[in-house]
Amino acid sequence: MVTREQQFGHRVRSALAVQSGVVFALAVREMYRKFGAYKLGVVWALIEPIMMILVFMLIFGARGRGEFGFIDPPLFILASFLPFKVLFTQSLQNVNTSGRGIGAFKALRQVSLFDLMLARILLTSVTALLSLVVISLGLAWVGYDPVPDRLIETLAGLALIMLFGFGLGIIFCVLGSFAKEMDKITGLINLPLLFLSAVFFPMTIVPEPFRTYLSYNPLVHPMEMIREMWFSHYTSPVLDLRYYGIWLVCLWALAMACYRLRWRQIVAA
Repeated sequence: MVTREQQFGHRVRSALAVQSGVVFALAVREMYRKFGAYKLGVVWALIEPIMMILVFMLIFGARGRGEFGFIDPPLFILASFLPFKVLFTQSLQNVNTSGRGIGAFKALRQVSLFDLMLARILLTSVTALLSLVVISLGLAWVGYDPVPDRLIETLAGLALIMLFGFGLGIIFCVLGSFAKEMDKITGLINLPLLFLSAVFFPMTIVPEPFRTYLSYNPLVHPMEMIREMWFSHYTSPVLDLRYYGIWLVCLWALAMACYRLRWRQIVAA
């Protein structure tokens, strides 16, 4: 005879399994929707970020330590540009536009707006990790050592910057239900954030008082964490995970409050 606890546990597992299946199916659909029109198909999901990163590697020089001092430019760009441009920026943009993509699923009770957001984050994360592996293999083939010194901590830093983009994307998605101009704002802030978030330079080369001013930007801290974990001989002068954690918790509290108040109107629009 099946006990009540066993029945309850089975229902919970079944609900989680169904929800996981929904998110995975949405992620596959999003991948083919975005890249299915290209002859290269889903391979373009990898080619796009890889080409962006390679272009910036060439801009900063294929060999030599240049102005970075502690590491070769291709490795520095890989450890900086990929987390910011692929994980943060694309997470922000993909989640922000989820409200327009949910229309096709209005009649399906199993699919929620947050499921679509999770699916887009899953696709972004997988794309970033596969791009990281492919570029790392290429750099290793030409003689670099792209393997992070502390792999688990580096992956944690990548997750932290992605979570910030996810939460910020939810807020912009909600704001976009009031004014469509929010899409233009997300595009406008990307370029300033590239420089204000220490993407193209380590904080060790920034003189005071500008170093202190830049450290107020929460995105500087996961960027510096990734560098410090990736390259053990680099020590950040400003890294403060407690400060970043406060920002992240407050951001997600605001994002979830906004989502709960507005998700029905976004879906119905």
